[in-house]
Amino acid sequence: MSSNDEEFWSNLPEKVLHPVRVPIIEALWRIGEPLSAVALVDVLDGFLSVWETAHHLRVLERLDVVEPSPVDADSGASRTGAFDVPYRLKDRNSGEGA
Repeated sequence: MSSNDEEFWSNLPEKVLHPVRVPIIEALWRIGEPLSAVALVDVLDGFLSVWETAHHLRVLERLDVVEPSPVDADSGASRTGAFDVPYRLKDRNSGEGA
C-alpha cells in the first residue's frame, strides 16, 4: 500500500468503514472518477443491489465522505433518477471534491 493509500484510509472515521461501504469507497478511490449507484453495481459485480448502493452513497454523503458530482452542461448528460447521480470522493484535506 502506498503512503497515499495509508493516508486516505487513516483519515476515514471508523463509523464510515461499515463492511458494505468499504468496497464502495475503494471503488471510487481506485477508479478516480465519479460513479453512480448503477455504475457501482457493475463495478462491484452485483455485490450490492442498486437500491443498497444508492442508500450507502447517501449515507456516505451525509458523513461528508462523498459528494454528488456536478453534471457537465456541455456533455448533454441528464439524470433520470437518484440511481444515476454520480458521486465522487471528497478531498479529506481541503473539503473540496477530489
